[in-house]
Amino acid sequence: MLDWTDDFLGPGVEAAPLGRGQHGDTGTLIRFAPHRPAAGSAPGVGPQPPGALLYVHGWSDYFFNQELMHFATARGYRFYALDLPEHGRSLTAGEMPGFVGSADHYLESVGAAVEAVREDSGAPPVLMGHSTGGLAAALYAQRHEHRLAGVVLSSPWLVAHGGAATGRLLEAALRPAAMRWPRGRLPLPARGYFWRAVAKEAGGEWELREDLRPRNAFPVRLGWLHGVLEGQRMLRTGPRLRLPVLLLASTTSDTGLVWREHMRERDAVLSIAPMRRAAAGLCDDLDEALVEGGLHDVLLSSGAVRAEAYARLGRWLDGLRATAGATPSQS
Repeated sequence: MLDWTDDFLGPGVEAAPLGRGQHGDTGTLIRFAPHRPAAGSAPGVGPQPPGALLYVHGWSDYFFNQELMHFATARGYRFYALDLPEHGRSLTAGEMPGFVGSADHYLESVGAAVEAVREDSGAPPVLMGHSTGGLAAALYAQRHEHRLAGVVLSSPWLVAHGGAATGRLLEAALRPAAMRWPRGRLPLPARGYFWRAVAKEAGGEWELREDLRPRNAFPVRLGWLHGVLEGQRMLRTGPRLRLPVLLLASTTSDTGLVWREHMRERDAVLSIAPMRRAAAGLCDDLDEALVEGGLHDVLLSSGAVRAEAYARLGRWLDGLRATAGATPSQS
């Protein structure tokens, strides 16, 4: 049983550490249970939605999107989110923020969250992953698709910048140093473009906690980057996904090194075309929801863009529910 406590996001939101696994800490699970008594109060749980949706954030991030959790609940899904190891609520004093040193550690963290959600909700979840979380979600689905109802890939980092060939070269080049100095820091320029596009104090709409999410992202370390490239290779060489998958992303991207104001309406982190090719090469049952004006995280875009994204996500979830029957399978 998890040790749930009230979360800083407010009433109905609780968080619990998932404990340690073979590769280290497995992160923190967040749940939104508006019909459930507050943590520590008397039992007497009210009716709960029949499905479950588990969200996994991207690198250097944490879960804060209350709009998403209310949307999922209204759509008939109990909502959960995972703060990955050394991210957000899972940050540990004395450790290295953002450091998840291997694809296997990502898999272990997502696996622990999926099993906790299945036990708590009684339903196989729809697994939704953003960016690096999308890579982790796809890797997990390759290996355990029978544990899931479906997958939503939100601007997933499925392939290296420059494509699969570049990824193979980078992984091979980094491997010796990553094995010897996994926590060694790569001297890469800081790019705070995503923070600049979404943070309220920079002209966006979202209140972000800088103690949980830095402006310029965490330092890039050898072991972490090698683990991402390793995961992308594992994804390319693994089996195709047969369960329903939705790709949710912007229509356009600009990953240039100089900030431009139009980056408030584009993906400024990942390129869309290789992302789409990688998703099409991975999935047998793929739907796309490409939203004009979307940011890297489409669900943090401007209000009108978010409304379109949620409408398309909602239709896909409704179709998934209709295909599976009134209540998702619990196989």
